[in-house]
Amino acid sequence: IGIAPFAKHRGKVYPLDKMHTVVNALASRPGYKLFLFGSGDYEASILAEWADGHDNIVSMAAAKAGLAKELALLSHCNLMVSMDSANMHLASLVELTVVSIWGATHPYCGFLGFGQSEENAVQLNLTGRPCSVFGNKPCHTHDYFCLTGITPERIVSAVDRALNAQKKP
Repeated sequence: IGIAPFAKHRGKVYPLDKMHTVVNALASRPGYKLFLFGSGDYEASILAEWADGHDNIVSMAAAKAGLAKELALLSHCNLMVSMDSANMHLASLVELTVVSIWGATHPYCGFLGFGQSEENAVQLNLTGRPCSVFGNKPCHTHDYFCLTGITPERIVSAVDRALNAQKKP
């Protein structure tokens, strides 16, 4: 499972402490291997911390494999968990199912990854959402509840659902 927890804008980033809970929950499952995607020093340090002590978590930021190798890796994954970000679209290029997490933005704005299902878009149905087409506007309630209100369990359940759907003939 690929996991890409970052995005360019705050309104698109699931709280990192909650994403860490998702990563730990998935890493605790027998037979699961997680590949964490990110770049830059800040992201690399977070991913290194999450991978530390886990034999089944690999930080791709530390591997510095490059885009071509990361795409090749994604083509062999069963699933990706991603924000509404470029990583969702890169996974779509290799026809990888994505469980996408949406905050300030919304799939109806036209940015759901090509070939992806809205069933796998984890989001809250809130009045006033989307409040930003690109996720670049500050939160008008200042709490980003559109993201903080999503529980880690809901994301793990979406992963389970998407993986189980792949097993059906």
